[in-house]
Amino acid sequence: MWAVLLTAAMAASAEPSSAPNVVFLSVDTLRADRLGCYGCELEISPNLDRLAESSLLFEDCLCEVPITNPSFGAMLSSRYPRMTGTVRNGLPMPGDVPLVTEFFKAAGYHTFCVQSNWTLKSNLSGLDRGFDVYEDAFEKKRWGFLKSERIAKDVTDTALELLADRDPARPLFCWVHYSDPHAPYRFHRKFNPGGKRLRKYDKEGQVRARYDSEVAYTDHHIGRLLEALPNENTYVLFVADHGESLYEHDYLGHGRRVYQTGLHIPLLIHGPGIEPGRTSAPARGVDAGPTLLGLAGLGAAPGMMGLDLLAGDVPPDRVRVVETYGGAVPKIPGARAMMAGRPPMRQGVVSNGSKLILNGRQTELFQLIDDPMEEEELSGELPARVEELRQLVAEWDGQIPRGHSEGAELSEDDIEALEAGGYL
Repeated sequence: MWAVLLTAAMAASAEPSSAPNVVFLSVDTLRADRLGCYGCELEISPNLDRLAESSLLFEDCLCEVPITNPSFGAMLSSRYPRMTGTVRNGLPMPGDVPLVTEFFKAAGYHTFCVQSNWTLKSNLSGLDRGFDVYEDAFEKKRWGFLKSERIAKDVTDTALELLADRDPARPLFCWVHYSDPHAPYRFHRKFNPGGKRLRKYDKEGQVRARYDSEVAYTDHHIGRLLEALPNENTYVLFVADHGESLYEHDYLGHGRRVYQTGLHIPLLIHGPGIEPGRTSAPARGVDAGPTLLGLAGLGAAPGMMGLDLLAGDVPPDRVRVVETYGGAVPKIPGARAMMAGRPPMRQGVVSNGSKLILNGRQTELFQLIDDPMEEEELSGELPARVEELRQLVAEWDGQIPRGHSEGAELSEDDIEALEAGGYL
């Protein structure tokens, strides 16, 4: 069946010479509200803001699980992480789950990826299928002792080399991923949106200043990449895998909560024929796959759960259930397989401006339209709405099957890198 689908993709594709280039551009751990185009008052993201001016900007996009590998697995398979079993880092995508990159390759595209987050290395993520080049050979240790990522300058440098070496007779699909806003945050003196020295801030302010510096540094090197992309017949879909809590709800980080600071992600789509503007359409991570395929004139495969966001059929009352299973990856392979089948740590549902968070028997209700930062908890005042939303989660639970992923074998380098990133 899978071979039949790939053959169909090849038959349905445009002539390679006329097919558009498609760029999947992403940043790790990037809150939407830390970009100027999403309301940040700092001079923090001039290059992405400039891209947004000529893009369709989605104001309301949520990731599926606020952890890197599950989130990108959902985007590239258009299946919820619980369906594939890839609910944690270190649980790779099963080989029988089709990825959008395989459709691009079958349609004659030259495909490459530049990775920067250790959790997305091919042996840990299983997301390298369909790429002619999956560049994840980074070993440089941050500060000389943390082995976890490739910095933004090196990401762009590597991407520029691969762009120069590509076959110009074939259309291009590439995924370029930046990781710098991921903790531990570094402060770049040349990229200081707040304009103050670190010692002028309190402890929490220093953390936010470091994070903002990482965002500004990443934006600078994204600007170098955007300048080098083909000028004509090229689409760019820009997104983040998840956000980050910067002490909101007394929490620093991501992966274990389902508040908006960790779930709300930026999404921009730029290219020929796309009318710039903003939309409040309720988007979600699984929509990335069908939308990328749609940009190339390729249809979504059967079984994909997302929508082509440019097809105009996103219902305004869409029900979006989100989950988190925690970011920890047990070191023992048997334990990883056992934990893959465990229920989520927390769930949330967003529908018609209301959001319910379920944490065991504890519930939290927020009205996001009036309270986007989830500061006023209303479950005690609106019990009927709590039950209505709880029923939506129960229905979704009954409809979405659970899959299974065999845990990857972790090398000493994997363990070191995952520990440095806070995943072990």
